[in-house]
Amino acid sequence: MFSVLAQYFSRREVELLVEELSSYHRIQGSPYLEEAGRYIKDKLTEWGIEVEVYDLPYSSETPPTSAPIAGWFVEDGYAEMLKPKRRTVSSIKDAWTAVVAHSPPGEFEGKVCYAPTYNHIQYCADSVILTSDWGLGTYIRAVESGAKAVLVFRKNAPRGAYPYFGLFPLISELKYMKVPALSVPLDVAEEIVGYVERGEEVVVKGFVKSGYRDSAYSRVVEARFGEGSGEFHLVAHYCHPGATVNDNVSGSVALLSAAKSLAAAVESGKLKVEVPLRFIWVPEHHGTARYLRKVLEEGRSIRGAVNLDMVGEKQCKTGSTLNLVRPPIALLSKLEASLYAKVLNALPKAGTFSSPIEVPLARLSIVNYESGSDHDVYVAMGVPAVMLNQWPDRYYHTSADTIDKVSFRMVHSLGVAAVASVLELESARLEPYLHMVYGLDTLCVSGGVLNARYYLYGRVSKLLGVELSVPRVEPPEGGEVVGLFMRGYLTSLYLRYRAGLEVLERLRRMQDKFRYFSTVLTLVGVHLLEGPKSVERLRFEVSGELGYEVPQDVFSELLSLAEVSGYVSRWA
Repeated sequence: MFSVLAQYFSRREVELLVEELSSYHRIQGSPYLEEAGRYIKDKLTEWGIEVEVYDLPYSSETPPTSAPIAGWFVEDGYAEMLKPKRRTVSSIKDAWTAVVAHSPPGEFEGKVCYAPTYNHIQYCADSVILTSDWGLGTYIRAVESGAKAVLVFRKNAPRGAYPYFGLFPLISELKYMKVPALSVPLDVAEEIVGYVERGEEVVVKGFVKSGYRDSAYSRVVEARFGEGSGEFHLVAHYCHPGATVNDNVSGSVALLSAAKSLAAAVESGKLKVEVPLRFIWVPEHHGTARYLRKVLEEGRSIRGAVNLDMVGEKQCKTGSTLNLVRPPIALLSKLEASLYAKVLNALPKAGTFSSPIEVPLARLSIVNYESGSDHDVYVAMGVPAVMLNQWPDRYYHTSADTIDKVSFRMVHSLGVAAVASVLELESARLEPYLHMVYGLDTLCVSGGVLNARYYLYGRVSKLLGVELSVPRVEPPEGGEVVGLFMRGYLTSLYLRYRAGLEVLERLRRMQDKFRYFSTVLTLVGVHLLEGPKSVERLRFEVSGELGYEVPQDVFSELLSLAEVSGYVSRWA
């Protein structure tokens, strides 16, 4: 089947789709994102594919993932240094990422104060603040300190590139959006910091022309093949700044190219689609959560999902590895076995020195579940969802994420592999795949985490009906009992919606102490789908999934954060 779909590859067509879709400045809540959604819908219609569009208001609440978010638009933005010399500091004419997404409008002129950390912001009153310690909390502290504007840079960004930052204010937080915010290339920031540290006065002047929208829609586009219940979803988010490509025009075009190839194969009689397969383009997390809630409330059932996020990298340029990010062990399914086999088949290969074996010419890795994209929303609802993702990418979230870093063949091949993994699911060999990942997962850990993985694999192998020789382990019990109060993917945005801005400081401390906290919160929700559990048993299971023992104090603090949002409840 892969070979049937692969024959429809057209380099020029994929390149054109990438060029056209990336021309839209696809920031969530903006009219340009809605236009990009219309572009996707029009392409599918042009190819004769059945399409449905869902315009889901950002002003709605979708617990525990999304909350009422402000719409936004931008027209222009610019900053220049006046002293000690004249030069451009930031310009939207250079890159869409020059204006921080959701920045308020305004003009400014003032002396630059360099704040290397969040804690230094308070000493920069009545200044233009330059910082690399970004976050909504940093911005609000700058406003409260009387800043005239905020300039932000990233220390690990490619030189000359504008980093991508956003504010994502809730509607209730618009009262804090008072001063312009722009991003600055690393080399420019270092020049300014050098002047400041030598005691020279740096004066910067600039403006942002932008505004907030009363009505903004999270536009989800769904293409349909096949009928019946038990759908499979192929998902890609199409948001993010204009002219940036791998994140995630690459995943979106992978689905577009694969959908067109599938339609052509069906039309010519070469293939039949005998399962309900849906291609879905979403605004990341916020669109996915609203869409998934809606379709599940309609009574539609979903058997599995594949998320394509940053799949087109030229690895020789970006330094990336293609990662197959698994769902939690508790949600292991035949779909991930099928996808792994199809991806191996899709990658370019070469023969070895003296055997008939072929090896992939692209780097490939299997990664245990981690949060960070739209597969999270499915996983948190108990749907087995696998992600294909190229990481790390040295140009990630910068204006240097450009079309010259994309492999058009990789884009098409991985989209087709995702389709083939669903259409040939029944022939997938689950047993050898299960033995392989079990071996990988138990070779690299020891102690309590190893016992937790024995326990998890023992349970899932029985559920799947696959014989697996696993030592018998009983989970620990003890502590309070935890129950899931609200199904879904818990985000920091929803946390601050429920708990207020006071929670930002707790989240900042947690990020500094334990950077895997978002993944842990999702795993907590997944394992509580089975029903209430003792705190110690839950920590044991989550540590097994993570491959790292979550400290008791960290786990307790995470449960406390989850309680504040109404996500879980604890009792004696």
